[in-house]
Amino acid sequence: MNNGYSQPRRRTQSARLTQQETTAAPVQQAAAYQQPRQGVPTTSGASNYTPQNSFRQQGNPATRQQVNQPVQQMLQTRQPYQPAQTANQLNSQPRFQTSYQQAPVQPQQHFAYAGQVAQAQPAFQQQPAYQPQQPGHGVERQSRQQSFQRTTGYIPPKRPTPPTNGSGEPPQKRGNNWIVILVAVVLVIAIGIGAYYYHQDAQLRSAVTAYDDTFCPGVFVDGIALEGMTAEEGVAAVTAQAQTRNDSWYVNLTYQGQVVTTLTASQLGMTVDVADVMNQAWAQGHTGDVYQRKEAMEQLLVTPFEGYTAMPGGDTSVVDGVLNEIKNLVYRAPTDATLVSFDPDKTDPFTFQDAVEGRTLDIEPLKEKLYQMVSTMESGDVEIEPETIAPTVTLEELKKKYTLRASVYTPISSKSSENRTNNIRRCFELISGYVLDSGSKFSFNTVVGKRTLANGFYEAIEYAYGTEVMGVGGGTCQASTTLYQAAVEAGLDIITREPHSKSVSYAAYGEDATVYWEGNRKIDLVFKNNTDGPLYFVASVQSDPSNRKRLIAKVSIYGESLGDDVRYELQSQTVEILTAPEEPEYVKDTKQTYVTYTDEEYVARKAADGCKVESYRVKYVGDTAVERTLLFTDTYKAQSKLIYVGTKKRTE
Repeated sequence: MNNGYSQPRRRTQSARLTQQETTAAPVQQAAAYQQPRQGVPTTSGASNYTPQNSFRQQGNPATRQQVNQPVQQMLQTRQPYQPAQTANQLNSQPRFQTSYQQAPVQPQQHFAYAGQVAQAQPAFQQQPAYQPQQPGHGVERQSRQQSFQRTTGYIPPKRPTPPTNGSGEPPQKRGNNWIVILVAVVLVIAIGIGAYYYHQDAQLRSAVTAYDDTFCPGVFVDGIALEGMTAEEGVAAVTAQAQTRNDSWYVNLTYQGQVVTTLTASQLGMTVDVADVMNQAWAQGHTGDVYQRKEAMEQLLVTPFEGYTAMPGGDTSVVDGVLNEIKNLVYRAPTDATLVSFDPDKTDPFTFQDAVEGRTLDIEPLKEKLYQMVSTMESGDVEIEPETIAPTVTLEELKKKYTLRASVYTPISSKSSENRTNNIRRCFELISGYVLDSGSKFSFNTVVGKRTLANGFYEAIEYAYGTEVMGVGGGTCQASTTLYQAAVEAGLDIITREPHSKSVSYAAYGEDATVYWEGNRKIDLVFKNNTDGPLYFVASVQSDPSNRKRLIAKVSIYGESLGDDVRYELQSQTVEILTAPEEPEYVKDTKQTYVTYTDEEYVARKAADGCKVESYRVKYVGDTAVERTLLFTDTYKAQSKLIYVGTKKRTE
């Protein structure tokens, strides 16, 4: 037979309870557990339990009537005579009273706690069965009857002779015997079933009522197993442990291994209060009727109740204040990557400051962790782990705004005079380091200024109206041409640009740009920054990497990246040739620049064919041209031979 925890909850009419079911007695206050319990009702007195309508005691009236009906019929038809039976036959049949009335069943009841079985043993009172006469008894009886007749004159009626079955034995009434056996079997089965369920119910009640005055198994508070403890004992054990832990509890808040602050129970104003959690613990397995309590107790064995004392509640201003103060100390705003300086004289002209991640502290998870440690009175260290705040601009992102968009150089002729080369240097000194904001225009004449001695320029040969003349700022056009080519390859919008009247040694047709400023006459180079960020210019005269003896004029433009594998090229093509005139052009040298006398001539220019040229900006992605944009169509006029002649006659 299984114990009370494993039996099925089957309730029959015979197992219904009539006594008041046990209910949980909640713990009201911690102090109340220290007082002796008075007048607590208990159901442990199982011997007073009397089930209603028990099979064993009363049974169902209708059922009892149906069972007894065959017995009554048998009694009415029974003959007064019964033949003698053997001892085995007498022992195998139930014994009844002579009047055939069943004696009332007197069940023996005994209730016990788990492990004891309720017993009920029916007892039937019986009259002695018919016994056959012993030898000699008939003679004595006949003698007495004769004596009685002689003295009284009374003659008794003659007793009828019972019928026989041919062998001298009275006939057996087999039908009635089977009915009696059937009734007996039914009664035994009914009694057995009633006893089984009665026993089951008794075991269940015994298992449940055993914990009427103690905590049930599977109940824990602060890790203490309260099973078997009374309410007072449980409160005392939990209170003592909670108070000890309360006094020794601490939490170190650390940051990068260093203790920032220490929290104690007294600092947080925490007190030991076990009333609420003990009431909850006591309610486990003490609520409802006996079956509900049993079900709750079985559930506790699967999922124990675990309660904790000292849960923080109400005023948490101390914790909040400490955490907010730490949050302010930890917080650091992120710093975006920035450009520190732009120095065009350096190989890498830009100096950056890397981005710095910010810090912030989300105190809510930290607060929950602290509350949990407070509630469980767990001491220890808690590392403060701030969250990072990403900067808006990282160094990698910033460098994309300062990439090299274009770098172009033109060769300086070995025949270039020192002054001419210095004029190129002077132009680049004024251009290099210049920053052109997004949407702004770059004007060569504005940035470089008028080419004068006062502005740092030198006298040198320059092109003017198709001829080479001495002037201040000779060589400036090579600086403007190099800048123009760089602007085209940087993808900038060209606003104003004029070609030379003839070819130049440092650039192909269609790829040059002349500038001029003399008096009120100006020829300018203007382009626009069409990017989203500023443009940075680096320009210098330096040695040609492929030939140290030769100088080059180099211009580099930095700014927002063109994109992965994107670049631009300036390309030109001749679409028409213009033939030079056969007749030379004569010019009087009134200023005696080349010749003085009329019989002297100076060929200032050779005859040269002209051409019509188209220039394009071609966009490449990798090695594939994906876009071709026409920039200008330039006409370089054919030039006749130019001869200077003197204007003075010789006197001799």
